[in-house]
Amino acid sequence: MYKYKVTTLSIIATFLFIGVLAAACVLLPSIIGFYLKDQAGASGIRVALYVCMYGSVACGAVLSYLLLRILFNIRKSVVFDRGNVRYAGLISICCFAVCALFFALGFFIPFSFLVAFSAGFIGLIVRVVRNLLREATNIKEENDLTV
Repeated sequence: MYKYKVTTLSIIATFLFIGVLAAACVLLPSIIGFYLKDQAGASGIRVALYVCMYGSVACGAVLSYLLLRILFNIRKSVVFDRGNVRYAGLISICCFAVCALFFALGFFIPFSFLVAFSAGFIGLIVRVVRNLLREATNIKEENDLTV
């Protein structure tokens, strides 16, 4: 029973995150305009911000889809599965993509290097968890073959 409550809460949180992503798609032009209102001739920064932010939204959408796939598999008690390993690997790639976007933005806005570092570190953590999940899946498959 506890597993279903926690999984349901995670699914709800993921859908809320998807709602935030949808709102970001609509509100980003206003937010970027407000951020750059006092800077004359900031067209290069404006383009960099648009590329970085909408690229991050796209990565967040893919990441949300993959996370929902994992959560629905957990709800069906499918945990140690090659599909979940693949989803975790793709999630880490999305984190590394956001890292690359913010690293490039850091040359225009230096604070972005901190966001790039954070996204890269999260991607690294997810990659380690993916490797653990892969090894656990291999052990489960070996045990399933043992009579």
